Amino acid sequence: MKRILVTGGSGAIGSAIVHKFSNAGHVVYAPTREELDLTSTTKLTDTEFDVVINNAGINPLKDVLNVDDIVMQVNYVSPLRIVQQCLPHMIQNGYGRILNIGSIWVTQTKKNRSAYSASKAALDAMSRSITAEYAQYNILANTLSPGFVDTPLTRKNNSELEIEMLRSQIPVGRLASPKEIADYVYMLTIENTYISGQNIVIDGGFSCVR
Repeated sequence: MKRILVTGGSGAIGSAIVHKFSNAGHVVYAPTREELDLTSTTKLTDTEFDVVINNAGINPLKDVLNVDDIVMQVNYVSPLRIVQQCLPHMIQNGYGRILNIGSIWVTQTKKNRSAYSASKAALDAMSRSITAEYAQYNILANTLSPGFVDTPLTRKNNSELEIEMLRSQIPVGRLASPKEIADYVYMLTIENTYISGQNIVIDGGFSCVR
């Protein structure tokens, strides 16, 4: 049994992650926005976690001229502060798993995604840095980058016609389910003993054909 910290646990993907780990018998802490405000100085009341999953993130659509600091604060700075607070316990125990939820926009981008892409790329760089600095303590860190996932937010932001167009661009012919993402999160944390410093893209082959 492991102690798990999951940020963004109320969304579709976050809820699936919490459900997956809880059903497997692990102790899961998924703080609400009121309990852990990622828009400001992030201070944990409990830092003794075996697994940290930085899942929370925001994606306001703004061009380069109108980018502000909030995206980097929520998507990168706060996850960094969380990791900094949890690492000492992991080092002491000789065990830790850190998974940063990235995006296909880590390595690609499109209009109005500059801040989002930059913040997720910074998360991925953090995974590699943690590997270089702390793998000797059996602390493994990776980035998991989903493509298009069938969530209420996806359906809110896209018409059925737009979703059908997305499906046609994905070689496997469908969007991922939140459960599928949660399954890979579990594999890269609880089941993983060797993979570290990697960005694992789960997009049904979308990035291969763009």
